[in-house]
Amino acid sequence: MDSNLDEKSFRLESARALNKQVVHLVFKDGKEFDLDLSPDLNSIQGPLVESLKDQSVFSRVRVDYGSLVFPTGLDYGADVLRLWCEHGGVADTEKTTELAKKNRSQPFLLTATAGN
Repeated sequence: MDSNLDEKSFRLESARALNKQVVHLVFKDGKEFDLDLSPDLNSIQGPLVESLKDQSVFSRVRVDYGSLVFPTGLDYGADVLRLWCEHGGVADTEKTTELAKKNRSQPFLLTATAGN
């Protein structure tokens, strides 16, 4: 995990769908990542994720008030996304919480929660 993360590191600037369930994320500090959300999306059941299997629905992802938002209403906070990106991929709730605690020295970092 990069110890030089600052407030801009946890602010999402833009996002676009690539293929399958992968998104390209650009953060305010200029860092860019491709993040495969399939481990998390595959662990969630229900109407918020079912239609995201359709690439035409998944590709309508957007950044709204700093969060990654899908047309189904499912959203991810930029802080969790950045932690996952720095970690190398989606992590379960326990690992995400551990990553957040390691970065708790950052006063702007919200409590991380994940869908799985």
